[in-house]
Amino acid sequence: MKPTQELLDFVKEIEFEHLPPNVVRESKRIFLDSLGVAIAALKTDKGCYGMLMAKKFGQSNESAILGTGDRVSSCGAAFANSELINALDYDSAWFPTHAPPVLIPASLALGEIVGASGKDIILSLALSSEISFRLGKSIRGLKKVFTTEEGSEIGKVVNTKHSVSVIPTSVIAGALGAGKVLKLNEEKLSHALGLAAHFTPIPQSKWKTLSRMPMTKYMCAGWASLAEVTAVSLAEAGYTADTNSLDGGLGFWRFFGSNEWDPEALTNNLGRTWEILGVVEYKPYPCMRDFHVALDCLIKIIGENKLKAEDIEQVKIQTHPSVVGATYRNKNIRDHIEAQFSLPYVIASAAYRISPAEWQDTERIRDPRVLSFMDKVLQEVHSEFVKVQLKEPLSNMTTVEVFTKNKTFKAEGKYPKGLPQPEFARMTDEDLLEKFKVNVSKVLPQKKVEKVIPTLIELEKVENISEIIKQVTL
Repeated sequence: MKPTQELLDFVKEIEFEHLPPNVVRESKRIFLDSLGVAIAALKTDKGCYGMLMAKKFGQSNESAILGTGDRVSSCGAAFANSELINALDYDSAWFPTHAPPVLIPASLALGEIVGASGKDIILSLALSSEISFRLGKSIRGLKKVFTTEEGSEIGKVVNTKHSVSVIPTSVIAGALGAGKVLKLNEEKLSHALGLAAHFTPIPQSKWKTLSRMPMTKYMCAGWASLAEVTAVSLAEAGYTADTNSLDGGLGFWRFFGSNEWDPEALTNNLGRTWEILGVVEYKPYPCMRDFHVALDCLIKIIGENKLKAEDIEQVKIQTHPSVVGATYRNKNIRDHIEAQFSLPYVIASAAYRISPAEWQDTERIRDPRVLSFMDKVLQEVHSEFVKVQLKEPLSNMTTVEVFTKNKTFKAEGKYPKGLPQPEFARMTDEDLLEKFKVNVSKVLPQKKVEKVIPTLIELEKVENISEIIKQVTL
């Protein structure tokens, strides 16, 4: 059977009752975390621009922008909520993609229109998460780009395994999840898949080389979710597309920039084994993931030794090779996007014991103490990083040295908090609930916060998803 048909069969046949309990649990964890980081981002520039754009899609009362009470078109709500979830770089992910901002908003926006239940949303997120990871895995590591190092547009071919985001593969997954919420039949699902493949943005990696991080980052999440709503809505109306878009020598993988692909990675034991269970990462800090072990080490040093930021003369960090890039060394912070990708900035914020939930607030970005401290941060590539990671793929070998006038303190780490494994690195349900509370408390009164948590914990009992929307609205 061709991979496109196998994927469609999986989506058509699976129901909530078929989901293993641990898949239901992980899907609810992803959903809770995503709502929290979206609400925390309501005052960010990226979030505000997303909400502004949502209102330009036309007057409608179909769907809600999270946390605001504003109702817009389903296209507008999906666009805005995607931008909000991804705005702080605080959202969950599975290597190498921030999928939740692209998987949740379309299903949520369209789900409001049809009165979808909590079970519908869990099922949509479970199946789209699994497809997202598998589709990325089937293509990941095989993409190639042409550099101009030799002065030619067809110069040297380089493998871009670790530099091209596969977030766009989540557009197909998100569209299938949203199609399931709308209960599209198999024929319309096939057209929704084809349209989503057609609308998928081209993957890009230039952002890693820029000195100033753009708001698009690795991809505009809102644009991806808009593509999903458009694909599903057109298919529902009768619009047709290539119904075998993943198959053959000119399939989606070729459009995506690969010279080959592995369809077995997409379809093998699909619906019988759930690979998503072992890959979801959650973030305790709103910043680039490669910074997290350094932050863990610094926080440990200053906590155990009761150091104040004023006591510190220099912080030397040896870590991931990416830290030498201009984007990650940036000390000229002009907006919250640059803040989340600047290692000196987040280290300075942690040194002053500022709550991570406040790191991207405007007043913090302009805090003269933080800006001054950044000059004390020195970052280098750890000499053992690659050697260790070859043996332990999830590791992020990092050494942090803190120099004071009279003493030097040192800490090392390999695994950031929030990894799915090893077990000690996992964020527990309690960890995620605390993160959620802190995030939504920036906007909602405590009574509302306490009321919505039990509802989210038992999301499968919610009869209409609009109940959740109301509870997370001021």
